[in-house]
Amino acid sequence: MVAVTSPVVAAGVMVESVNKHQMHSKVSIEATRARIDSGSDDNYLLMDLASGKTYTVNHLEGVVIDHESAVATSEHITSAIKDRMMPKVELLKQGDGPEINGFATVHYRVMINDSIHCSDEYLAPEAVEDAMVKNFVAAMARGSDGVDNIIMASLFGDEQMCEAAADIVDDEYADKGLPMRSVDPQGMVTHEITSITAPVNFAVEDMTLPASYELLSRAQMRERLSERAKELQKQIDALPEIDMDEVMQQVMKQQREMQQQMKDAAADLKQKLKTGFE
Repeated sequence: MVAVTSPVVAAGVMVESVNKHQMHSKVSIEATRARIDSGSDDNYLLMDLASGKTYTVNHLEGVVIDHESAVATSEHITSAIKDRMMPKVELLKQGDGPEINGFATVHYRVMINDSIHCSDEYLAPEAVEDAMVKNFVAAMARGSDGVDNIIMASLFGDEQMCEAAADIVDDEYADKGLPMRSVDPQGMVTHEITSITAPVNFAVEDMTLPASYELLSRAQMRERLSERAKELQKQIDALPEIDMDEVMQQVMKQQREMQQQMKDAAADLKQKLKTGFE
């Protein structure tokens, strides 16, 4: 588990980005931890870069959610799934890319079986020369093996297969460069890094888990939300039953009364105008 107290947090790197929905994210990286904020003050994600353990801190609920799977997929099962179900995935160099937010890039294309074009990635080799950024990129790659998407792709097709391919090629980013821009086959920018700032000093409380928050697994959090939904349903069921026919009759009656009032007001105004001119 990530330590909840730390006397000193060293200076680190701040990476900011935006996706195709114009949602902004901020990644704070230091030597042993990384924090991901995705535009909400209600929660953030904290990762221990050494162990790969990841947590969501939920301020609304006052809880920390452990993202570790209840049943870990063994390495030989993961490899077997990939070998049996995953086609050839390649990150193919296309040449020099444009300068993106101050970084020179190299253009790569993600392809499946030489025929399915998944995306174009513009990687910045200089960005991963920073040891903390390189460490973060490698940790993210270790946490995404693509197995879930491979299984989904076998059932539903190319879109999930490209998501699995993205999880597989990210193993190469720590060596080839930080993805500064991702573009889909239709030419839409789906993700872009807008700035990389270093050094940045992080407050201790921003890079550690709140000591007073309850630690829950994902299954425990789902169970808690399920119980809350059941209680809400009981409250709804306990409400007096509404006779919709009676409600509609009341609405129609009110509408008729309002129409009559408007007619009466118009007739009264007409009479006053007539009287005024006589």
